[in-house]
Amino acid sequence: MEELKSYAELQNYFNNEAFVLKTQQQISKDFAKFNLFFTDSFETNPFSKEEIEAQIANPLVEIMKQGETRLLQLLYTIDVAEKDFLHLTTQPNFVQELAHKVLYREAYKVYLRMKFSSYTD
Repeated sequence: MEELKSYAELQNYFNNEAFVLKTQQQISKDFAKFNLFFTDSFETNPFSKEEIEAQIANPLVEIMKQGETRLLQLLYTIDVAEKDFLHLTTQPNFVQELAHKVLYREAYKVYLRMKFSSYTD
């Protein structure tokens, strides 16, 4: 994989179905740690970025109902920076913005694994 010069360049990798599937599988894995599950097709069929964000939004709302601590634990697992989360709390479309941030953070983790290891899960 080529060097990623900016976070925005990550978007180019969403044209690669294998990358999208690995990202969806990473999302599913991290959310499952909090008993938040996606459909079986989520791990086997590549979705568009918009569809993935919509899929992420529902469990985010569900975990928010469990309290801020649970949400923060999930975000810590995903590695969303606290300052990014705090910035998003003032946004009118908080859940959608957070789903977007989660998607890109999970995709970045997949990118790094593919770049620096033989990530084949």
